[in-house]
Amino acid sequence: MHIVETQVSFEAAHRLYDVDTYSSECRENIHGHSYKVRVKVSCDALNSAGMVIDFKLLKTIIASNIESKYDHSCILKSNDPLCKPITDNCKKVVIVNKNPTAEYMAELFFNQIQYALRDCKGIQVYSVSVQETENNIATYLRGE
Repeated sequence: MHIVETQVSFEAAHRLYDVDTYSSECRENIHGHSYKVRVKVSCDALNSAGMVIDFKLLKTIIASNIESKYDHSCILKSNDPLCKPITDNCKKVVIVNKNPTAEYMAELFFNQIQYALRDCKGIQVYSVSVQETENNIATYLRGE
């Protein structure tokens, strides 16, 4: 198996709503992170150019599915009472089905990128890691 990895970064705010196991800073306040998203894709056989995928194509897919959608956005869970006032008063709000934890975002991004690669024969997303602080990283791996 061959694996290549690239990363993008973006700035975004979020709030982890309505779960008392989160720290009060995360559930009571909208706060921001400088996210880094690392994407690994794999294949069993290299293409005719001797690559898994052209890095430029991979970065374009990641930029259009993650970076452009989430950069400078506010990411909120759909049942957060702040959704309506923030959506009414901010230009870029992303509403998600679950709390926008690093773990959830890694799985969400994994699925979005895998779908975007559906026409790239033999290429699978291997893992997606979301780093929200200097020391905190969550990774979602492809199941075997």
